[in-house]
Amino acid sequence: MSWADKITTSVLGRRLGLQTMSSVATGGSAAGEFAVGPEDVRLGVTTAESTATNLKAWGLSNCHGTSAASSSVYTLDPPIPGVRKYLAFDSTANGVYVKTANNETFLRTVGSSFTPIKSTAGGCLQLLGLTTAIWLAFDLTSGTSSNASGYGLSTST
Repeated sequence: MSWADKITTSVLGRRLGLQTMSSVATGGSAAGEFAVGPEDVRLGVTTAESTATNLKAWGLSNCHGTSAASSSVYTLDPPIPGVRKYLAFDSTANGVYVKTANNETFLRTVGSSFTPIKSTAGGCLQLLGLTTAIWLAFDLTSGTSSNASGYGLSTST
């Protein structure tokens, strides 16, 4: 379905723009405005992450494990409200941790006092900035259940 005829404010002709939708159109209690036109949004992606520099608060970062006899600990910049961050773990040898730069927390149904994420299996996670101090961390568990995913929350690295 093409939204090109729904654009009310154009950035580049009829290819990218903003669409204002009434509450009737959204089916909700309020009107909203949405970017329309492209099939998808291309994120910044890097596979050259380092434990020596902070991970950006947007885009996709690939956090590698190490063959050394120690864990890899990455530091994530503070969240930006409403901005998504994706973390990929292609290797979790010796443990991979992602901690926050200034003790920002990861919020999940198990609580909000968690600052590092520990990856024990490969895969990816989606984070969303709720405030400048809280990341929403989708699909994370406490890591204590026998049915837990390959990711857990912890109070320390």
